[in-house]
Amino acid sequence: MAVFKFRLAAVLNLRERIRDERKCELSALHETRRQMVAEIDALESELAEGSTFAAEGQIFTAIELRLHAEHGESLLKRINAKRITLAQFNDMIADKREEVVEAMRAVKSLEQLRQRHQERYWRGQHAAEQSFSDEIAQRNFAQSESRKKSPS
Repeated sequence: MAVFKFRLAAVLNLRERIRDERKCELSALHETRRQMVAEIDALESELAEGSTFAAEGQIFTAIELRLHAEHGESLLKRINAKRITLAQFNDMIADKREEVVEAMRAVKSLEQLRQRHQERYWRGQHAAEQSFSDEIAQRNFAQSESRKKSPS
């Protein structure tokens, strides 16, 4: 019995490898995004802690108050900059997600093509085997009929 061989198997393997690379890149981007969100959360908690730095009845100099205000403004600027970067990074993730979807479509289309070719191949093999079996049965029948007709 012959074995089915898909002629585009190398192309399918290449597309599967590309799909897997895109998935890996996407997961790396998600991990980086998670780290960025953690950094923003840390800065926001530092800002929240800094806003409650004064205890009741405590007296601060003007310089201390100014330094505290400047530190708060600095934290806000860093948070806003990181949020802008995060928004741009989210766009990159969306683009990468589209690349992954496109790579998955390419693989799926080749897998469907392979499936159709394989089904056609096996139908042809089955038809050839059926034809061969029919021919053998016909010969056997013809030989048995010729033996019956010819007296020995």
